[in-house]
Amino acid sequence: MSALLLSATACTSGGGEQGSDEDEYNMTADEVCQGTLAGSADSLEARARSEEFGEIEQSPSYTPADYADVLMENETVSTDFCVIFAPVVPDSRFANIVFSWSALVPEPGARPEQTYYDISPLASAGDHNARILLTCPVGAAPEDELLQAELTMYDSGSGSDHDDMIAILNSAAYAVVEALGCTEESGLTPEPPARWEAPA
Repeated sequence: MSALLLSATACTSGGGEQGSDEDEYNMTADEVCQGTLAGSADSLEARARSEEFGEIEQSPSYTPADYADVLMENETVSTDFCVIFAPVVPDSRFANIVFSWSALVPEPGARPEQTYYDISPLASAGDHNARILLTCPVGAAPEDELLQAELTMYDSGSGSDHDDMIAILNSAAYAVVEALGCTEESGLTPEPPARWEAPA
């Protein structure tokens, strides 16, 4: 197991970090998560109700290339791609984005409180979570399993935020699948997906 993977497993999803002091919100929406959210910076600012963000040394964000190495080697441990801090949640993380391999594919439209989006096989957003499941047959990907991208927000949200949630996650997911070399198979584009309409 590489040193990179050992480092990654030490930063797995969790909570309870001490929040940053006000003067540590020294990053813009264009800069957090190694710049991968620049295409959805407006959505991140709208969701956080802030233009100031931060990261901490205990939860460093990965470049897409380094994170692709983690995913290529690791089929079991969910590792944070990045953790974002914002003044709206002063005592802990505001959001985190994580990728993993998953065999579970919920049925689109199964949960009425979720908004579903036009990505196959599934993309959805709720008040606190957004998820994208996509095809990416590379590296450690177990046979017949999908790459799952998930965004979790730790403040209160509402249905009006769902499009912002999926836009943020789509930006990160596009950067990661590009680094993995499966952009075409994933079906993702830099633009956020349209809402999914149930068949009549």
